[in-house]
Amino acid sequence: MKYVLLCLVLFLLAGCFAPPYLYYGNSSYSYYKKVKKQDAKAVENYKHSLEQVFSRSEKSGRPVPPGLYCDYALLMLEEQQNELAVKYFNLEKQTWSESGSFMDFLMQRYGLKR
Repeated sequence: MKYVLLCLVLFLLAGCFAPPYLYYGNSSYSYYKKVKKQDAKAVENYKHSLEQVFSRSEKSGRPVPPGLYCDYALLMLEEQQNELAVKYFNLEKQTWSESGSFMDFLMQRYGLKR
C-alpha cells in the first residue's frame, strides 16, 4: 500500500514539471494583424516583433523558430533590400537545414544570388 501511494505521489509531482521550450519567440499575434489589416503599420509591427524574436533568441541561446528568417527575408524583398533578404534566406538555411531547397527555390524565383 505504501509503495502504491509513493508511486502515485511521484507521478503527480512529475506531471508538474514543464519541459523547457525548444526555441524562443512568438510573433503569431502580430502576424495575424499583418494578414488581417494589411496596412503599413501592421507590417511594421510584424517586422519589429520578428526583430525582437531574433535578438531575444540570440540572448537566450535558443534557435529562432522555423520560418521566421524566411518571413523577414520576404519583408525585406518588399522593401527592395535584396542583400538583407539573401542574408536572411541563408540564415534560414543554416538554422534549419531541411529548408535549404525551398530557400534556394525562393532565391531563384526572386532572382537573387545565393
